[in-house]
Amino acid sequence: MEPKRNLRRKRLRSKKRINWAPIFVILLTTNVAFACFQSKITAIRTINLDGVRNSERLRLNRIANQMKGVPALKVDPRVVEGPFMSESRVLSADFRRNIFGIARLILKYRSPVGSIAGSPNTYLDNNGVVFVDPELRVQCPVIRLQSDIKVSVMTLSGVINFRQIADLAKITQANLPLTLTSGNPVEIEVQEKGGVCLNIGEGVVELGTCDQLDLKIEKLKRALVDNPNLFKDITILNLMVPGRPETTPRKKEIG
Repeated sequence: MEPKRNLRRKRLRSKKRINWAPIFVILLTTNVAFACFQSKITAIRTINLDGVRNSERLRLNRIANQMKGVPALKVDPRVVEGPFMSESRVLSADFRRNIFGIARLILKYRSPVGSIAGSPNTYLDNNGVVFVDPELRVQCPVIRLQSDIKVSVMTLSGVINFRQIADLAKITQANLPLTLTSGNPVEIEVQEKGGVCLNIGEGVVELGTCDQLDLKIEKLKRALVDNPNLFKDITILNLMVPGRPETTPRKKEIG
């Protein structure tokens, strides 16, 4: 029989055995990841486009030339997305790539609900954001700001809630299609203190604040259905209190 001391030594030696399998897996994974990150074999060869306009092709070609031979995982998506996101007309840019040399660029552009009068190619989107897009050719309500209200792509000053103005533009376009397609789009006039009115042909619809917009525009719609020549008889329809509309008759010419 072996002494107890020798048995204890054998047990200690058996406990010190190293399990190489997980270490091998870790090393292999690290090497593969490093190879994918560094190897030019993974360089981007194809860029698939989703929602990208033809006018963006030249810029994309320049970006693609910069990425030639660069491993895909070394390409920072922000480098590709940045030039597009710097334009106010772009809502979002998403660049994705993989180790198989395939990339995808997804662009989403802002959709206009109104155009800003006196500012060529300048629009308001459905979130109340002002943007410039020289390529747009759309018919939508015209938003006219009083001279004291300054508007630019980067800043909007004043007490105007442009999200509410965007809501008014959407409701107007949805409910007054005949007016919009008659050749003279509805004009939304925004006053310095936040009040709004609609200029329709030779008539004016006073809305006051942007509260109860749905109800006010519904009242206007019914009035135009009942009398398509409404603004030949009146100059102003006051819907500040939609439950009690008031009208100002048009003065008849004498002679």
